[in-house]
Amino acid sequence: MPAEKPKILVVEDDDSMQDFLSTFLEREGYQVRWASHGGIAQQMLEQEPFDVVITDIIMPEVDGVEVLDHVKEKYPDTSVIIMTGRSSVRQAVELIRRGADDYFKKPFDIDEMLHVIRKSLDHRRARRDAATAAVVLPPAAVPAAVAPGATCPRIIGTSPAMLPIFEMINKVAKTHSTVLIQGESGTGKELVAYAVADNSPRYAKAFIPIHCGAIPETLLESELFGHEKGSFTGAIARKEGVFKLADGGTLFLDEVSEMSVPLQVKLLRVLETGTFRRVGGVEDIHVDVRVVAATNRDLRQMVDKNLFRQDLYYRLNVFPIVLPPLRDRPSDITVLVEHFIEKLNRETGGRVPTIAKAAMDLLHGYRWPGNVRELENIIERALILSGGDEILPEHLPQEIQPCERPGASAATATGPDGGDLTFREAKNEFEKQYLETLLARHKGSVAPAAIAAGMSRAHFYELIKKYHIDLDRYTR
Repeated sequence: MPAEKPKILVVEDDDSMQDFLSTFLEREGYQVRWASHGGIAQQMLEQEPFDVVITDIIMPEVDGVEVLDHVKEKYPDTSVIIMTGRSSVRQAVELIRRGADDYFKKPFDIDEMLHVIRKSLDHRRARRDAATAAVVLPPAAVPAAVAPGATCPRIIGTSPAMLPIFEMINKVAKTHSTVLIQGESGTGKELVAYAVADNSPRYAKAFIPIHCGAIPETLLESELFGHEKGSFTGAIARKEGVFKLADGGTLFLDEVSEMSVPLQVKLLRVLETGTFRRVGGVEDIHVDVRVVAATNRDLRQMVDKNLFRQDLYYRLNVFPIVLPPLRDRPSDITVLVEHFIEKLNRETGGRVPTIAKAAMDLLHGYRWPGNVRELENIIERALILSGGDEILPEHLPQEIQPCERPGASAATATGPDGGDLTFREAKNEFEKQYLETLLARHKGSVAPAAIAAGMSRAHFYELIKKYHIDLDRYTR
């Protein structure tokens, strides 16, 4: 049975903006309801649940700030996105502190808002998983220890580059040591974290993953450590953080490099003493949590640039595991392709097709900037295009296709029709591939990708629109 589409409530008194947002979001596959002011929105929220509320601030009768406070008090699991024609830094900070997921000044980039909606829904699912102490394995499901050279549960690979990884997982899983997993985006860092937890003495306790880069900085401290009632505007009840929820188990801090320096200090204290305080609290809380951290950035370089604390780096780097990129383990491509085909066909109820040798050769010749995640996405696309029959080269995306003539690059010199590209066309092709590579490395997060490119987020979004890049491909 297909999953129900997420429901969005648009609260806006301007008819043209209301129609525009409703039409656009429905076209993107969301269920959309709308209200002309906050009072109607409050009534609708009492009648049916919503995943996301998008609200203007200035409205008759009940304004957007009241809507935000109402949602956070009665429906704290619902995401709220604010939009307004007037803005200030002070107002934005206050709204975020009240619990808003993001804040847009009109006119705004609709694609940027769409991306924020998707991120908010992902965050909502992560919080729901955390609240139910996700991934608790019953005793009957205790996995066997990983034999040296064997493939870990969830991890696919038999290449020489992966064998030391399996051996390290096997050894460190039996301990309580902190683990730092490093590698490019899409290499499987979260899978390694799961394998460490699944094979550890803590297997029957909670495993809670949290993405440090996907949560606004103003909310991350509360997400990690919890907060006391009244500790800030919108804190209407005590909330437990993931450190408390993971007590006795494992906490996975994905993209720990995105954590601010003040929060790094607090994380260091937990690692050193096993204690922390809720936001606004005075009581020391003791926990026994194993931390597994991951990052796609070079933490040593960040330490040298004073972007990451040296003492925290050494605390996290007790047992480092560095994952190889897919281009350094080409012999795993065939087994990964077969695995993804079987997995996708199980999920869709389709039949397992074959893949032509020419198509497999193209996959082996590609550099894979997005690593294993990119390979899985490409196989899913090819499976759809093949219609359940043999996967052929034409079912693969343009960037994997061969050049039309020797010595020419499809990305820099040769167009789809085999003719020469103009300089402008070649420049555009390079820009598109450059943007896609950055998005793959940063899991579809535009802000860090824009920083890496040395440009503003707004400019980065303009280029995404210009080249019709699908952000969903990189955020799965």
